[in-house]
Amino acid sequence: MDILIKIGAVLLLLVGAIYPMAAIVGLMQRINRKPGPLPAPAQVMVRMLLIASVPLAGILGGFAGLNASVWESNVLRGVILVAAAASVVGFVVLAILMRADKSIVDSGQK
Repeated sequence: MDILIKIGAVLLLLVGAIYPMAAIVGLMQRINRKPGPLPAPAQVMVRMLLIASVPLAGILGGFAGLNASVWESNVLRGVILVAAAASVVGFVVLAILMRADKSIVDSGQK
């Protein structure tokens, strides 16, 4: 079981390090595409929230999996849980905003 925690911790560290770079590249490509509309300001705001909260939750969560004293700290545990909750809520809100944006674009083309 200990090896699974260590593997999960390393994967969290990797996600925390890679996600912001991939998200920034995706956001810039979406903003720079010429034939399509610009993303809504709410979408950009949620994406920026995710660029901040996902790495925070991933990197601190990975450190907590590698070093138990990080998880034992009430302050760091609270930061990890709040950042993880903000990330989950952000992904849900982004999915809702993208679905609404897609339905508006689809109805405008018909």
